[in-house]
Amino acid sequence: MSQVKQLKAALGKIDTGYGLMSLTWKDVPVPKDQAFKCMHRVIELAMQRGNKAFFNVGEFYGPNFINLNYVKDFFKKYPDLRKNTIISCKGAYSTVTYKPLLKTDEVIKSVRDCVEQIGGYIDIFEPARLDPEAADESEVYAHEPFDALAALVEEGAIGGISLSEVTAEEIVAIHKDYGKYLVCVEVELSMFTKDILNNGIAKACNDLNLVVICYSPLGKGLLTGTIKKNEDIEAGDVKKGLKIFHGDALKQNLLLVKFLEEEILAKRDPAHPITLPQIALGWIKHWNRQPEFSGARFIPIPSGSTLEKINQNFEEDKCRITEAEFEKIENYLDDFKVVGGRYEFIGH
Repeated sequence: MSQVKQLKAALGKIDTGYGLMSLTWKDVPVPKDQAFKCMHRVIELAMQRGNKAFFNVGEFYGPNFINLNYVKDFFKKYPDLRKNTIISCKGAYSTVTYKPLLKTDEVIKSVRDCVEQIGGYIDIFEPARLDPEAADESEVYAHEPFDALAALVEEGAIGGISLSEVTAEEIVAIHKDYGKYLVCVEVELSMFTKDILNNGIAKACNDLNLVVICYSPLGKGLLTGTIKKNEDIEAGDVKKGLKIFHGDALKQNLLLVKFLEEEILAKRDPAHPITLPQIALGWIKHWNRQPEFSGARFIPIPSGSTLEKINQNFEEDKCRITEAEFEKIENYLDDFKVVGGRYEFIGH
């Protein structure tokens, strides 16, 4: 079995992955020893279920490769746990120009840098964004970065490729040319951001049997129930400037949280308690049971900087909702309007 097929098979057994961005992409990173406890617990819980853990990391998740260095130092301390972990690394992107770096030499440099800074082999590499303007008029996407990544897979530097922030048309076109190297697609999915379920992205992944890695599954924190006003977001957090967390927009968006608290949480059988984040994660995973997406697999990747949050987010037996709860939520979402775009900042 090829490395890509092995990765897809392993991902097919994983219920929840771990997003490590928030450990380091902030003014004051989470202390390393605290982060290590969280990382260790994620792997421990995965192993208890007979699965591998999934770590989603990034070349630019903080200055000077700090995110990758955390992972490197963690596996230096616990080398035996590396074989139980799938690492997906996002790169080939400049946080100075906010543009992708997709020339052959740029892609190769990004991968080499990431391999060095993380201390070895990377299972999955994903260019953070594509550049539609780099494609010829007759092409849906530019082939250059994927030629480079395919060569790096063949070389053994990385195991496979993930796409990130792509359109349905791009997924289909790239899969046609590089399908043997593709493992998964990372896109945003939460009750606040359902776009992929309706714009063809989830359908494309379903038709092509690609795993869907769902980032921001807790609605950038709104679905944790801990954000009631903008001041609840810590200073230095980039999302503090997003429109969805300000004024009337936040007031409207919190109506969804209120609905979940009153109609799902409060009406739950006390014998089967659930938390707000567990409802949010359970909603995503419930899409795996829907016939229309039987060929895809949705894996939410919540963060978590404390053991309490890790235990809550990865308690698989509790991160489930019933079909009746799912239908009630869907009926509410049909008429619910989110105010503020995914990356719409105040004043823009």
